[in-house]
Amino acid sequence: MPQSLARSVRIFWLWYVILAAGMLAFALAPGGFAEKSRTVLHGLCAQTPTHSFVFGDHLLPFDGRMTGIYGGSLVTLVYLLARGRLLRWGNPPLRVSVTLATFVVVMAIDGFNSLFLDLGLWHPYEPRNELRLLTGFGTGIALAVVLAWLLASSVYRLGSQEVGISSFRDFGWLWLAFVPYAALVLSGARWVYMPLSAFLMLSAWITMALLALVVVVLAFRMDARLDRPARLHLPGAVAAIIGLALMLGLATGRIWLESTLGIPSTL
Repeated sequence: MPQSLARSVRIFWLWYVILAAGMLAFALAPGGFAEKSRTVLHGLCAQTPTHSFVFGDHLLPFDGRMTGIYGGSLVTLVYLLARGRLLRWGNPPLRVSVTLATFVVVMAIDGFNSLFLDLGLWHPYEPRNELRLLTGFGTGIALAVVLAWLLASSVYRLGSQEVGISSFRDFGWLWLAFVPYAALVLSGARWVYMPLSAFLMLSAWITMALLALVVVVLAFRMDARLDRPARLHLPGAVAAIIGLALMLGLATGRIWLESTLGIPSTL
């Protein structure tokens, strides 16, 4: 085991225990992998079949747009972590902020175009899952940048007042990563289905956990006390549990509403 990984396990051992417990609980839960993955993520996505990518006999647990969003989010978080920028809380340049906002607006335009088609209204172009994936990925980048900034601002003593995404070169690297990601999603290869679904579930869990961590840190006024990474051990573990509980709670609530009110599961 590399020294850095061994040190990480030693300091943040509870995080690894929670991850292993979550994976074990998923594996032991009744049902097949496809059924369980769709159930876990159902609270975050309607999983409309016509909006989803097909792998053999299975649909991805997220539709095309959410596959893009959570793919872009995790890719961006990994990029920031690898570059040592995850805990930078400086405000990005205006051009970067405008670009991030543009990513979100473009996805909104594509989303409304799809909605107009569903409502039988005029729409400027035919919706495509490839466009949902592309525009979702851009929004995922924006989501991760905002999430990283919120986290860094909450644990400011662990970071620095520098900028995480500072130039278009950063966007270039992120969009370069989109190419192999999109190739896997569009391949429809059976062997891709399980690792890609696991990737999406992990991305959703990390996203929810980071949001929960910000709330935990601020709610218990821990921001000034977090002066070294080891102090994130317990609040990070609590946030991971809360994030998983939120995912499962949303899924359970949505399934209950659909069965109780007779609402189609794809709405």
